[in-house]
Amino acid sequence: MSLLGHVAIGVVAGRGVTDVRGDGEALVGRLVGFSALALLPDSDLILGAFMPGVALFEHRGPSHSLVVAAVVAIVAAFILTAAGQSHPGRWAGLVFLVVASHGLIDTLGQSDLGVQLLWPFSDARILAPWHILPNPALEHPLERAFVTPLVAEVLLYLPAWLYAFTPRSWIAGLRGRLAAR
Repeated sequence: MSLLGHVAIGVVAGRGVTDVRGDGEALVGRLVGFSALALLPDSDLILGAFMPGVALFEHRGPSHSLVVAAVVAIVAAFILTAAGQSHPGRWAGLVFLVVASHGLIDTLGQSDLGVQLLWPFSDARILAPWHILPNPALEHPLERAFVTPLVAEVLLYLPAWLYAFTPRSWIAGLRGRLAAR
C-alpha cells in the first residue's frame, strides 16, 4: 500500500486523541507525529538504499514486525515518562497500534511480497488470504498501474481523511443541530 493509507491511520489516531476544544498546535503536532509513526516501518526503504543486501533493511522485513512496534512503544513510554506526560502507558499503547498497523495493513495489499510480522521469532513473510488494498506501482507514476490503484486508495480512505481534517467547529455545530431536533 502507498503512503496515503498509512498516513490516514496516523491522522485518524492524532485527531482521535485531540480534544474538540484542544489547541490547534497540539492537533497539528499529533497529526504529524502519528503519521510519522505510521510510516516508520518504511524507513527500511531508505536504510536499504544506503546498505543494500543487509537483511535487516529488506522492504517489509523486520521493521514491519510486531516486535519492532513494541520496542518503539516502549521507547515512547520511557520518553513520555521522563517528560512527565500523564498516562504514558496509554500513549505507548496507541503508538504500538499505529506502528503495528503498517505491517498488518501491508499484508492485505495487492502484492506478492509478504511481511515479516513475527520477526525475530520467524523469518516467514506473511500475506493475508485477501489482497483487498490497492498498491499503486510507484515506479510507473504516469501509467494506469499507478493511477487506478491510487484513485481506489483515495476513495477507500476518504472517510478517514474527512474525519481527520473536518474542522471541529463544524462537527460541534452539526452535533448541536442534531441534538436540538
